[in-house]
Amino acid sequence: MTRLIVNRIFATVLVLLGVSFVVFAALHFSPGDVARTILGLGATEERVQALRQELGLDRPLFIQFWDWLVALLRGDLGRSISLSVPVSDVISDKIWASLLLMGASFALTVSFGLLFAALSGGHHRSLLDRLITLLMLFLASLPPFSLGIILLIVFGLQLRIFPISGVGAMADDATVYVVAKHLFLPAVTTAVSSLAVVARVTRSAFIDEMGEPYVQAARARGHSEGRIITVETMRNVLPSFVTIAGLQIGFLFSSALFSEIIFNWPGIGLQLYQGILQRDFPVVQGCVLAIAIVFVIGNLLADILAIVLDPRRRG
Repeated sequence: MTRLIVNRIFATVLVLLGVSFVVFAALHFSPGDVARTILGLGATEERVQALRQELGLDRPLFIQFWDWLVALLRGDLGRSISLSVPVSDVISDKIWASLLLMGASFALTVSFGLLFAALSGGHHRSLLDRLITLLMLFLASLPPFSLGIILLIVFGLQLRIFPISGVGAMADDATVYVVAKHLFLPAVTTAVSSLAVVARVTRSAFIDEMGEPYVQAARARGHSEGRIITVETMRNVLPSFVTIAGLQIGFLFSSALFSEIIFNWPGIGLQLYQGILQRDFPVVQGCVLAIAIVFVIGNLLADILAIVLDPRRRG
């Protein structure tokens, strides 16, 4: 098991390195000129070339990437071109809002995903199973940006139940109720697609387990269906559930971009969007790297936990 975990960690490092280079190259090959964007269209060619040289944009791509990678290993993500502050400061200010949003979305995903899967898979081919399956198919096909706009209009503008923008009312001494009220609509918007995926995959695992001989034996011993679903089959479903739920950590963190833009939530996704519009390469690279780190760490933790829960994977 130790060897398997070490291999997973090594693969994680390679993935992060590959993602860093792909993002770095994609940004530098994208249309436009960072120096001219900073100076404006009225700047002379001499000033543009001087700024390109100052920023190191005139050097070969691999040399730029190597210098950035060496600085990254020292904890230096560079300075924001548009904000003129260290990128690490920008990310550290924004990441907590994104982690809060991701945590709330993940809690909704795993709790309701497991609940719907147990109700549906434990009562296979019943009316309840068909209704839940239809609901999950609908939620899985619903674009997050469309859902976010609908929730904002209905519950924010018309019914005025929840705030429609940002976290401006969330002071340091804000109560849990105030925080939850601001967080609810963005969290639901972010969680819906992942909830449907988790429920559908875990439902299949429940259906497979409900046909096993030990379930028939449990029924013969007089165990109730509720006990069979929540106790007998649950322990065997958990590895599959943990794996698919762990894959949603990075997805939720990255897909929160839509929720952050729609609800003006001050997180990494909104900062990434603004950095792209401003062609702020260091900020975009730092934000994408932060998303990639959360993504691969989530997958790594899910793999390790699945190995611990399922002895068959230990090899």
